[in-house]
Amino acid sequence: MQLSRRVMSHPTKLQQKSKPFSDGEFIKECLLDSAALICPEKKEAFEKVPLSRRTVTRRIEDIAGNLELQLQNRAVNFDFFSLALDESCDVRDTAQLLIFLRGITPDFKITEELAAMQ
Repeated sequence: MQLSRRVMSHPTKLQQKSKPFSDGEFIKECLLDSAALICPEKKEAFEKVPLSRRTVTRRIEDIAGNLELQLQNRAVNFDFFSLALDESCDVRDTAQLLIFLRGITPDFKITEELAAMQ
């Protein structure tokens, strides 16, 4: 339990230090800390992973694109769906519109996702 708690504390560290996910140095520090706990014998391999700002940004964009595609594929099968809109402010007090999608398939599987943030 302590191991999972320590590994899961990394997103909290990002938030507390106001670090963006594209900060490769900080991400690598968290990655190496997690590797030392989970698989210490492979820590050296993690040290060789390139995490420049450009690399991290590209990988995040790839993941976002994949998640969007998965949601689109699920949405095609919805019998019914609804949208919920919410306004929230970020840490700089900038208003952001959050769009949530909830859908139900013929076999009653419910999906609820954050579809967009503008």
